[in-house]
Amino acid sequence: MTVRNPAVAGSFYPADINQTNELIKSFNVSIPENKINAFGIVSPHAGYVYSGKTAFMGFSSINIKKNIIIIGPNHTGLGAAFSVMNEGNYNFGSFNVPINSALADEIINQTDSPFRHDDKAQMKEHSLEVQIPLIHYFMSDFSIVPLVISYVRYNDVIKAAKAIYNAIVKLDLLDDVLVVASSDMTHYESAEEAKMKDSIAINEILRLDSEGLYNKVINNNISMCGFIPVSIMLLIAKMAGKNSAKLINYTNSGEASGDYSSVVGYSSIVVY
Repeated sequence: MTVRNPAVAGSFYPADINQTNELIKSFNVSIPENKINAFGIVSPHAGYVYSGKTAFMGFSSINIKKNIIIIGPNHTGLGAAFSVMNEGNYNFGSFNVPINSALADEIINQTDSPFRHDDKAQMKEHSLEVQIPLIHYFMSDFSIVPLVISYVRYNDVIKAAKAIYNAIVKLDLLDDVLVVASSDMTHYESAEEAKMKDSIAINEILRLDSEGLYNKVINNNISMCGFIPVSIMLLIAKMAGKNSAKLINYTNSGEASGDYSSVVGYSSIVVY
């Protein structure tokens, strides 16, 4: 059995789960009583001191499902272009999150699926890992399908979305799946420039325009690291008949660092 141990515990978030939960509580987020029955969510993946509150605001606004697909960009350059860890668990010491092998294998086995079993891209990739303690704060009983994706053409975005959607349908999980697209927004530009560029991308997400997001990010040179995971999530959501999106929060690293001359943007956006 493959065990994926934390790569960024103690740096991006506390290594001890009790300390992590205390940090989350310190965000002082009012958890809404009426939660959105979300199909997908865009969630940032920086250190919790920078993006944790925004990510937590997103997860606190939705009903979290037991079957969670997390799609993140490949920051390490390791492994397959479409990586799926399809057995074992993500180990956090005090808790483990099992891989949903049935759903993972179904995604791999779909006709024209670009996905394949690959652990190499997973082991040091932080973009999926940092989502899990935030989800665990609300629910301890869930499984994940971790997908790590490199830069690909839009044709491949379509193939990936179809494979995931068809797998979800085949296992009759349309009403009990959450697709998390892990992404930060603009990197290392002024807060003003970042907000301007990020608003272009956010508008496409709010329109649920997968191809529009893909093209706008490239054409406007927006350094949004997870635009491909988000494009895939949006396309799956459209296939599933979802037609609404809501921006929960937008911020940047300057709010924590005090340096607004060079920031990273963060957003939580719910699709339902």
